[in-house]
Amino acid sequence: MEREGARIHALDGARAFAMALVVLVHGLLSFLETPIGWAIKDRSTHLAADFVVWVGRAFLMPLFFLLSGMVSRGLVTRRGLLGFARERAARVLAPLLVALVPVSAAMNALWDHGRTLEGRAAVGSQVPALRASELPVTLAHLWFLYYLLLLSTLAAILPRRPVRSALALPAIAIAPVSALLLVAGKLQLDTPLSFVVEPLIAAYFAAFFAWGWLLDPAGLAAYARKLPWIAGLALVLLAALVPALVASTAPGAPLRAPAWALVTSAAFSCVMVSVVLGACARLLTREHPLVRLLGDASYFVYVVHMPIVVLLQIVASRLAWPGPLKYAGVVAVTVGVCLGAFLLLRAARRAFPRSSPLAPQPADRA
Repeated sequence: MEREGARIHALDGARAFAMALVVLVHGLLSFLETPIGWAIKDRSTHLAADFVVWVGRAFLMPLFFLLSGMVSRGLVTRRGLLGFARERAARVLAPLLVALVPVSAAMNALWDHGRTLEGRAAVGSQVPALRASELPVTLAHLWFLYYLLLLSTLAAILPRRPVRSALALPAIAIAPVSALLLVAGKLQLDTPLSFVVEPLIAAYFAAFFAWGWLLDPAGLAAYARKLPWIAGLALVLLAALVPALVASTAPGAPLRAPAWALVTSAAFSCVMVSVVLGACARLLTREHPLVRLLGDASYFVYVVHMPIVVLLQIVASRLAWPGPLKYAGVVAVTVGVCLGAFLLLRAARRAFPRSSPLAPQPADRA
């Protein structure tokens, strides 16, 4: 793995990959066979969409929290705890406060419209919300920022030095992640919707945040060297999980998954995070303009993409097009709109430096 100055190209790649995958996964949610109470259910559903979404959810948000942990330790090292707190306030708290009400209003309106089309109850009766007058405020996908603020407090107690053996970290992380899934009895933890912090979910993502914190960026080369073995292990773990996944969707399936499947699911999540890190470290040894753009835009795209995805899914559900074509359209238009808005904001920030907290920053990222 190579660096140019302070820029680590593998981390640009990991951010870009994670952001692309989050759009791809969210774009699939209206095409799932399994009912999940999404805003709309397209007429073109397929079990393959369920499988892809499950695999993506196994490691996508853990990867985001790991990358946040890596960035956080670097910030504390350079700026101290007070500087880190100021950065978190500017880069996480401010965007959360700015985006929370408009994103919540947009998502609630889209959910109500989609559920009205299908004759289901409005979103207000389904999702935990804060209420000011008659305006319900829900976290939606901004739960990531909410939990990241909480986990950022770990900076006060985590050691400042990274561990020497990068390959030991995923092996260590499997133990607490397995324990938490065993307590929950689920192959994956649910997405948190409430403003009341859920301890299991916070502890789950804290394990990945701590992994990132303790990982020296130079240690990514170890994942790159072992990538074929790590990727092979991930495939073996996924194959072992298939019977448990099929059983969990069968009528009358038990509420708790078998213990062996829970531990295997935890191991799969940790190993897949290692696969992404290793692949990015191996493939991205120099700057690629598109990868850098996607990496820079990743945080902004995460904040703004969801209402666009849901709106397009609702529109697509009324079209008599093949499912793959509708899905491709949802993803392509979402990416185009988000990147276009990002580039406009970046240009505005260069012209007017005191711009929105959602505008891209020059160096440090969440």
